Amino acid sequence: MLTPPCLLLIWIIEVTSWHSGSNRPVGKTLVTSPKPSASSVQELPVLLVDALGDISRCVKWWRMSFFWVAVNLLLLLHDAVSEEEEELRTHPFSDVTLPCHFSFVEGTENLEFSWEREDIKEAYETEDDAEYFRFLRYYDFFDVFSKLVYQFHNNTEQLEDQNSSYEGRVSVDQAEISEGTLSLLLRNVDFLDEAFYKCSAVTPDGRGQSTIKLIVEDSEMPQVRFDKIDDEDVVTCISQGWYLTPNVTWLDRAERDLSNHSTVEVLEEQINGFYRVFSVLKYPVKLNEKYVCQITETDVNNQPFRAIRKYPNVAITADEASVPLLHISFLMCQAD
Repeated sequence: MLTPPCLLLIWIIEVTSWHSGSNRPVGKTLVTSPKPSASSVQELPVLLVDALGDISRCVKWWRMSFFWVAVNLLLLLHDAVSEEEEELRTHPFSDVTLPCHFSFVEGTENLEFSWEREDIKEAYETEDDAEYFRFLRYYDFFDVFSKLVYQFHNNTEQLEDQNSSYEGRVSVDQAEISEGTLSLLLRNVDFLDEAFYKCSAVTPDGRGQSTIKLIVEDSEMPQVRFDKIDDEDVVTCISQGWYLTPNVTWLDRAERDLSNHSTVEVLEEQINGFYRVFSVLKYPVKLNEKYVCQITETDVNNQPFRAIRKYPNVAITADEASVPLLHISFLMCQAD
């Protein structure tokens, strides 16, 4: 059905053609425009008013559509930015709290929530087959076993299906649940804890989920202590981890490297050659200064690896593209 604006346009064309007394060619045939009737001339104001009304409604519709499109774009951009910002960095052997909060959670009654992990996939191109097959003796631990880190329902913790590597290391402060806070405390962080962690909650009033990426730095930052040796103020630190070739770095508040003024001693050694270290900073120590002790593993074969994938060195055909590439997720390489 033609709308009033369309009818008005057709009528104007007909009137113009009639007044000009011209013929409009259509193909090879000349068509003479008929003279408009008196009734059609009288209907012109009504058609004009209807057309203007339609135009006004169209303008309002387009404005509203543009508004909602703009709102959705802003929400998408906000979500994208939020996902990028949801990253938490920590150091091995420390405790960390993974934040999670939902406004619709007001208590433990009829509440179900859980924490699960998803491995981080990072591409790595091996240089040759020998390097590639060196990783085949490892497997994706968390693709084989449970991804469940923590679960709560029926007003109590439900940890029967919990991944065994998190046993005794995770907890949620139940006093904060009534305020909508479901943050997870993860103790004694290890390199294998680096992953995406998803917090999901369901109540009769709503449901939601949030994801945070936990990054475990390559360096350990043990607690430092002020002490006295031969009546001289010093700062000490003891490694929690075991290293084959540890490197100890001392920094002050301005991040100046003071390592040349420190000593490193073996505190304890294992049969496999790994040991813990004890370091003393003898730089003129100020009790009101801040000192940081960082310990890293310098032996390449004993540093942590992240998701490893084999990329073929030749062009991938259509058939080969459908074959999934082998991946081996985050692992800690230990000497045999």
